[in-house]
Amino acid sequence: MSSNEVLMKTFLYLPMLIPLILKMCAGSDVSDNRVRLAKVNDQSIYLYEALEGMPSGLSAKDSAVYVKQYIKTRIKDLLMYEKAQKNIPQGNEIDALVESYRRSLLIYEYQQQVLNEKMQAEISETEMQVFYENNRDRFVAEHNLIKGLFIKVPKASPDLAQLKKWYKKPSTEAFQKIETFCVQNGGQFEYFCDKWIIFDDILDNIPHDIGRPSDFLRTHSMLDVSEGDYCYLLYVEKYVLVGTTAPFEFVKEDVRNIMINTRKTDYIHRFETNLLKEAEKKGDITYYKMKK
Repeated sequence: MSSNEVLMKTFLYLPMLIPLILKMCAGSDVSDNRVRLAKVNDQSIYLYEALEGMPSGLSAKDSAVYVKQYIKTRIKDLLMYEKAQKNIPQGNEIDALVESYRRSLLIYEYQQQVLNEKMQAEISETEMQVFYENNRDRFVAEHNLIKGLFIKVPKASPDLAQLKKWYKKPSTEAFQKIETFCVQNGGQFEYFCDKWIIFDDILDNIPHDIGRPSDFLRTHSMLDVSEGDYCYLLYVEKYVLVGTTAPFEFVKEDVRNIMINTRKTDYIHRFETNLLKEAEKKGDITYYKMKK
């Protein structure tokens, strides 16, 4: 959070927190021009620190509760840190771990900076399709997938026979009639002829045992069952069975992410290799022969 944002929060919440601050700061050392909320030995806890993480829009009561909890948590942290300092030997091992983590963090942040600067090009649809075709074995369907439409309507609906004719011969005109029918009769209509969905998600809405889903898809393109007060209609235009290659449209984002991560890995590898060659060329690296 920027200093301006913290300052704005201070002005916003200070009137709400004045009673709490006065209570907590009574008798404290006020030589520091920052608003001090508490002190653990020589470590102070300040108002601006509490405001940095405070969610916006809190009421006066909730703001006070938040600050109290923040102070309590910070005091515990400081006490635990002091206790750890006294009881854990401050030797080279801790220092080495800290330095190792610091180096790893700096390297990671720099890599992200380089990638953000150099990896701005968007991956085209054609590139993704080529990658998909060359790596079809990597994109195996984990579920049975279908395209089609699903209808659930009260079985007492008038002209139900007409609805069943429409859903068996789907067309743009039929879809419009089906949608109107469902609206008028309190039914449910899901159109997914233009996208792949997981078959089990549709089956969850049908209280009827169709047996093995894969066998059903191989032998049926339609389902017409009545259970309780409702009639359930399903039209399957296309299907893909679990264990076969998933359609490109369904795994498109997976393809994109794999390509992006691969490009990032390759770029970082080239960047590190070039960095090493450049350092060797400049004479920045000295290799020593190990004694046998």
